[in-house]
Amino acid sequence: MPLPDASLQSLKYAQLELARLPALRRQLEASEALSELDGDEIAYLLELLRGYRLGRGDVLFREGEPAAYMGMLLEGRLIVSKRNEDAAGKPLYRMAAGKVFGEMAMLDGEPRSATLSAAEDCSIAVLSRDAFERLCRERPVIGLKLLRRIARLLSQRLRRASGLLVDYLP
Repeated sequence: MPLPDASLQSLKYAQLELARLPALRRQLEASEALSELDGDEIAYLLELLRGYRLGRGDVLFREGEPAAYMGMLLEGRLIVSKRNEDAAGKPLYRMAAGKVFGEMAMLDGEPRSATLSAAEDCSIAVLSRDAFERLCRERPVIGLKLLRRIARLLSQRLRRASGLLVDYLP
């Protein structure tokens, strides 16, 4: 069953207390996605993030579903897949720890563009759209830094996809 976008509080998955796990905090501090944030900014972000443990085969979300959160894989591996009815779909990418997911759908409010499932037991950190909006209101500098980093990640992905498309053009 996918993680419900609209109600992160009702998740049946084991919640992690991110702020109380020093190893995960260090991983967040070292992540490429949060590289522009300093220690105090990471501490503030940790107050807004929610952490969850997922089991192998759990589906975080399916292609076409509404979106209200983005996240980061802390431990384990996730599988990104497209256009298939089953949870696995056609695998496009295996995501390793430290990678961000769901940022496009969370930012633009469009339905999810892929299915995301756990290839093995995983830990994730989730930032809801409501928490992101709160962050932007209360600490706009942190919001700007995150948006800049997300823009870079999206630009890198677009360049990679463009490079792959060249092989299929006439």
